[in-house]
Amino acid sequence: METSVPQASLVLACHTEVVKSCDFYSERSQEVDLFEPLQEVLTGLPEGESLTSVVVGTGPGSYNGSRVGIASAQAIAQVHRCGVAGLSSFEGLHELIVHSGQSWAVGDARRGALFYLALAHGRVVGVPQLLEPEAFAAWIQTEEGPFMTFENPERLGDFPQVKQGVSIAANLLKSWLSREEEEKNALISQELEAFYLRAPHITKAKSRKKR
Repeated sequence: METSVPQASLVLACHTEVVKSCDFYSERSQEVDLFEPLQEVLTGLPEGESLTSVVVGTGPGSYNGSRVGIASAQAIAQVHRCGVAGLSSFEGLHELIVHSGQSWAVGDARRGALFYLALAHGRVVGVPQLLEPEAFAAWIQTEEGPFMTFENPERLGDFPQVKQGVSIAANLLKSWLSREEEEKNALISQELEAFYLRAPHITKAKSRKKR
């Protein structure tokens, strides 16, 4: 499942073969728009059969989309009594998963910062690094690509080497299937949460004075 991006996608696979897929567009109402295509995809499951695992893209991307996808994946896994695992949505980018060496996911981290995140053979390694625009400009000149982003590259500045891409469920499936069973089990055992570039910016409500 990939719902952290507006062009959401779902696939159902038997072993390595996709047997059912569905795409839909939703910017701010994934909690409504997801369930009809999800039901359609699940009709591809043979009668009496159960899922053996559920994989969901955890972002970064739409906060609402990521949370809805995670909650739905957990609910489906509970019904089917199977494991559920989250992968960074950057692992759903075709340009990165087909690259045999090191590649980079980059983007606007908001609040005046840009970020980069390393991938090796299409898998996320390490954690996002946040830089001020000047430091980011200096960094990107020292590295070789590819460099991919989910947003309009112009948001980052004048970096023609940065290309825009879209995460899709079929590529998350490929990333999942390429892993050894030990790594899959480790991912399933981890707590499922959205992929944050940094801690959420939350303003605490002011306490009311007692009367």
